[in-house]
Amino acid sequence: MSGPFKTLTIVGIGLLSLAARSSEPPLVPYTVCEILHDLAAFDGKSMAVLGRYSFRQQEGRWVGEQSCEGSTPPLLWVEEDAAAGPKPPDDFELNADVLSHKLGEVRRHTTLGRFRFGSPDYDRWAVVYGRVEPRKGDSAKKALADLAIRGDGVVIFLNQ
Repeated sequence: MSGPFKTLTIVGIGLLSLAARSSEPPLVPYTVCEILHDLAAFDGKSMAVLGRYSFRQQEGRWVGEQSCEGSTPPLLWVEEDAAAGPKPPDDFELNADVLSHKLGEVRRHTTLGRFRFGSPDYDRWAVVYGRVEPRKGDSAKKALADLAIRGDGVVIFLNQ
């Protein structure tokens, strides 16, 4: 996968807790379903989003889940905004306990795609830092919201 954003691969979620301690508490990741369940509450907010990160050459990138109660389609379209995308915190630390628990929950109802041809990198577990921007009109049929990321945004792939 290519792109102008930075990526990190984490071998185990426990490694996330090794980050230097800062005065700010670790970020709590939110699942796509949590965000879509109360989209108005997350409108315009920058956050760490947990889900299945998908990439298709012709279609683009998104983070999602297979199913959410009352939300179709359960995904946030990843849109790069180099000028106004949110800058990740200097001390980017995730709450490892919450991340581990939520990833377990997401994996119970979401699977990664298996591709006969192409790369297994097309679907991966990830945390993506960005700003939630609800869509309006016909564009909301494809995805209820976008996740705006900075040109050097953070996508953390989880190998678990």
